Amino acid sequence: MAISKIVVDRDLCIGAASCVVVADKIFELDAENKAVFRVKGDSKSPGPVAKTDLEDLSTDDETILLAAKSCPTKAIFIYDEKGKQIYP
Repeated sequence: MAISKIVVDRDLCIGAASCVVVADKIFELDAENKAVFRVKGDSKSPGPVAKTDLEDLSTDDETILLAAKSCPTKAIFIYDEKGKQIYP
């Protein structure tokens, strides 16, 4: 499995911040207390984002998947390089 794209459904996100705890180089909460991605150029994005656009490319796929699985509302969607949904 190789992660290609990540999406946060902002309607599902409740700001629990479990994703931030697991992968703080990938996720942070914005002013609305919703998860956003840390992307290149010191920017923030609600997504969807390609994994290659993330600010930190050293975080492995397992950690990103664990962050998604830690979300109590399953608001983080993970896709592989073929566009197939991996999680949830």
